[in-house]
Amino acid sequence: MFVALVGLAALNGVIGDSERRAQIEKATTPEQLAAALIDSGKLQVTFEKGVLAINRTVDSVLTAGTAVSGFNINTARLIPAVFAKFPQVDSIVFRESGPFRDVRGNESTQEMLRISFMRAASNDIRWDRINYDDVPKLGEHYWMHPGLRRAQ
Repeated sequence: MFVALVGLAALNGVIGDSERRAQIEKATTPEQLAAALIDSGKLQVTFEKGVLAINRTVDSVLTAGTAVSGFNINTARLIPAVFAKFPQVDSIVFRESGPFRDVRGNESTQEMLRISFMRAASNDIRWDRINYDDVPKLGEHYWMHPGLRRAQ
């Protein structure tokens, strides 16, 4: 399968910095904070038994590299903020899905990237000093769709 390189990411879901900061400050649940921290895309966020699960679906990606970079940036923004504000969150699983096109031209939405973090491991990371390219090495479990790997 090949990654569908379908134009620019949708900008209609992007909010301004001051509005984002206000949403972050007003967040009273881990779900609200996750929604405020993550850039555009369709979000499904659940919190159950100490696990915050975030599923983001994007309609388009420019390149495999931009998909991975955006995911890493969102992860680095999300993980330390949620753990700092909500002690009841023990682990976070962040998944991102997007468009793929197979060799016959059939398009589908599939999971592209997945990472998980436990609170204890995250506490040892100096999030303000990391290189975003190292995010996959920091997570407990990291997975990338083989189609993204081939396209990079």
